Amino acid sequence: MARGPSLANKCQILFGGAVLLILAGALAAPWMRLESVVEESQREMSRQLAETWVGNGFALNRTEGIPIPIRVVPIEHIEDGGSTDPFVDAAYREFVVGPGVDEFFTSIRGKDGIVYRYARAIREGQWRAIQDRQFVDFSARASETALGDPLRAILVIERTSTFAAQQILASRWYIIAGGVLAVGLAVVVFSLILTKLIFSPVRRLRASAERVRRGDLTVRSALRTGDELEELSRAFDEMLDEMNRGHQSLWAMNESLDLKVIELSEANVGLFESNRLKSEFLANVSHELRTPLNSIIGFAELLAELARNDPAADPKRVRYISNILTSARMLLDMINELLDMAKIEAGRMSLAVVPASIADILEGLQTIMRPQAMSKQLTVTASIESDLPSVETDPGKLQQILYNFLSNAVKFSPAGGEIRIAARAVSLDSRVAVRISIADDGPGVPFDLQETIFEKFRQVDASHTKSHSGTGLGLAICRELATMLGSTVGIISEPGRGSEFFVEVPAFFRVIERKPLMPLTGGGRVAR
Repeated sequence: MARGPSLANKCQILFGGAVLLILAGALAAPWMRLESVVEESQREMSRQLAETWVGNGFALNRTEGIPIPIRVVPIEHIEDGGSTDPFVDAAYREFVVGPGVDEFFTSIRGKDGIVYRYARAIREGQWRAIQDRQFVDFSARASETALGDPLRAILVIERTSTFAAQQILASRWYIIAGGVLAVGLAVVVFSLILTKLIFSPVRRLRASAERVRRGDLTVRSALRTGDELEELSRAFDEMLDEMNRGHQSLWAMNESLDLKVIELSEANVGLFESNRLKSEFLANVSHELRTPLNSIIGFAELLAELARNDPAADPKRVRYISNILTSARMLLDMINELLDMAKIEAGRMSLAVVPASIADILEGLQTIMRPQAMSKQLTVTASIESDLPSVETDPGKLQQILYNFLSNAVKFSPAGGEIRIAARAVSLDSRVAVRISIADDGPGVPFDLQETIFEKFRQVDASHTKSHSGTGLGLAICRELATMLGSTVGIISEPGRGSEFFVEVPAFFRVIERKPLMPLTGGGRVAR
C-alpha cells in the first residue's frame, strides 16, 4: 500500500497554510489602507496650498519664484463650453449639484508617477477677496449679488508625485517581506516545537510498535514527557507487560498441551489397536460360535421332526425341543448382529452396489416376514407408488435394514394389530430419493429416547425384567449400513400411538469420503 505524507509534513503544510492565510488577512487592511493614507495626505497638501493662495492672493503660477501648478477657471468659461478638461467638468457638476460641496479630488497613475488633481470652488465672497486685480473683475453685478454667494470660478491644482508612488510600492514590499518572514519564522518555530514535543515521542512509540510487530515483546518506550504522550507510553508498556505474561502463560500451556497431545496420541493408538483387536476377536468368535450353534439348531430340528412323527412321544419332549430351537435361533440372531457390528467397526463390511427395484425388495420382505406376522395375527399392508425410480444401492444391505425394521414392528406390535409399509419418491438434498417407511401400532418410543435409539446397545426397556429380548444393536446396525449406502434413517413416534421407522435411499449412489479428525501436516495421513 502506498504511503502518504508523514505526520510532520502534514502538520507543517497545514500550519504554514493557516499562518499564511491569517497573515494575509491581517496584512490586507494595511495593504489597502496605505494608498488611502497617501491619497489623503496629498489631498490635505492640495487643500493647504489652495487655502494659502486664496487667503493671500498670490500671483498665479508662481510663489517666491517657485512655479505652482495652479490655475483658475472662471465659471463663464465653463458655461460657454470653453472647458475641454473632463476633470473640470466633473468638478463643476459636483459644485452645482451640491451647494455645500467645495472640494473635488481624484488621482490617476501616470508614467512619471501618480497624478493628483484637486478642485476648489471659489464663490462670490472669496472671489472679491482676491488681491490680484490683474485677473479679477470687481465690478458689481446686481443679478449675481441677489443670488447670495454663487459659484464664480474653480481653482484647479494638478500635481504629479513620483515620491508618493515610490513610497506606496516600497511600503507594500515591506509588507510582503514582513509577511513572508513572519510565515517562515512561524513554521520554523512550530516545527521545532512539534519535533521536540510530539514528533520525537511519536517516532519512539512507532519504533517500539514496529519491534513488537516483528515479535520482540521485551521492548519498552519509557517516555518521560510529563503529558498525555507519557500516559500513552505507560499504557503501551503496561500492555506489553501483560502481553508478555500472557505469551509466557500460553507458551507454558502449549508445552503442557503438547505433552497431553503426545499422551493422547499414544493412548489413541493403543485404543485404536485395542478396538481393532476387539473387533477382530468378536468377528472371529462370532464366526466360530455360529458353527456349533448351527449344529445345535440342526440336531434340535431333527429331534423335533422325530418327536412330531412319533405318536408315543412325550408332549414335554416336544415342548423342550421347541424351547431349545427358539433359544438357539435367538442366540444365532444375536451372534449375527455382533458379527455385523464387528465387521462394520473393523471396516470389513463391503458393498455391492447395483440398480435395484424397491418394489421387488419389499415383496421379498413380506414373503419372509409373513409366517412371523401370522403367528401374532398381524396384518401387513403395503402402499407403493407405481412409478418409483430404481435406485443404485446394495440390495442385501437395504433388505437387512428393512428386515430389522419389520422384525421390530412384529416384535412390538400387539396381537391382531397392523403393520403398514409405504414407499414414495422424495427429494433428498436436491436429489431424487425413495422414502421407505414401516409403521406399527406398538407402544411407541418416548421423546427423550428418539435421538439415542439408533446408538449401540440402546433399548427403550433396558431393565432386567424387559418383556422383549435383544442386544440393542439392530437399529445401530441399520444406521451404520444406511451411512455406508449414503442414506438416512429416522423415526417418527408418539408414546402409546405406535412408531414409524423410515429410510431415505438416493436414486444414485455417491461414495462418501470421510475426512480425518486431525489431519497431519507435511502430507501425512491419519491412520484408520
